[in-house]
Amino acid sequence: MNRRNFIVNSSALALSAVLSNSLAANLHANEMQPPKELFEISLSQWSYHRAIFGDSRKDYNKFIKALHTDPDTVLQGELDPQDIVKKSRQLEVDVVDLVNILWFGHGQDKPWLKQFKQKAGDQGVRFGVLMCDELGNLGASDLKKRKQAVENHIRWMETAAALDCQHFRVNAYGDGSYLEQCQQCAESLHALGEASEQYDFDVLVENHGHPGSNGAWLAMLVEMSKHPDIGVFADFDNFFMGGWGLEPERRYDRHQGMLDLAPFTRAVSAKSHDFDEDGAETKIDFAQCLKVAMDGGFKGLASAEYEGDRLTEDEGTKLTVDHLRNVRSSIQ
Repeated sequence: MNRRNFIVNSSALALSAVLSNSLAANLHANEMQPPKELFEISLSQWSYHRAIFGDSRKDYNKFIKALHTDPDTVLQGELDPQDIVKKSRQLEVDVVDLVNILWFGHGQDKPWLKQFKQKAGDQGVRFGVLMCDELGNLGASDLKKRKQAVENHIRWMETAAALDCQHFRVNAYGDGSYLEQCQQCAESLHALGEASEQYDFDVLVENHGHPGSNGAWLAMLVEMSKHPDIGVFADFDNFFMGGWGLEPERRYDRHQGMLDLAPFTRAVSAKSHDFDEDGAETKIDFAQCLKVAMDGGFKGLASAEYEGDRLTEDEGTKLTVDHLRNVRSSIQ
């Protein structure tokens, strides 16, 4: 073989190797990415609330008072709230869902928010849902209180926009009869929907206690809100009735609840408590919940939220993410 043919053949072989490696890399990348019709996994910041709060929630009344007067004093754990983006990267999850009370004193702190967004970018992470609590009751019977709650939420909408969040999550809390609360909440949600039109996100209501944990009631609320930017953040486990911590606990049927909410669901909270030896959640059928949601049109974020106490937050959160990945693979 002369030198010219040798060079040509060698170049061809080299090009073939490059193309083969590139094809293999692309195939691997495609395997790692879920098809567009399936959900994307995100990490809930609440999975690490113990690591962030430490023992500050032991006296809950004292905790709430401090939250509204000197919020940074409740951050008694070893984890900086901003470091959730590092946890997400360690889990190879690209989206973090935020909880406002985990950094309540910094919602309007522009330098802090800029730093948080920069840290996320450095980790290759973006923000999904901003979950907002302790901003007043959107369904309050007192009109003045209701308007103040709407104003408080709009202020945090600016926070969500500054962080480029995809969704803004609220609670449907209020007082009065179920019908009165529904009407009052619907009025507030419509106002929030109008306010959200200037931002690139929607407003989601979570089944998060009180009437909102009744799937039929929450579905009716979304319809009564009469705004296209209002939807649902469906939690797999929050189908309890009558409020928090009641004994005996009363439950709305989980499967029925997911069916009720499926047409309005734009993101889900994949809440977990414990896992068996095969890595499946012991009380909640993730596959069933996700199938019902997807049958209703859901294609969004599935937020991994570990709430258990047998495992460490790192262990439980990893198992939650792994379980979601396994369920997603089984659906494919």
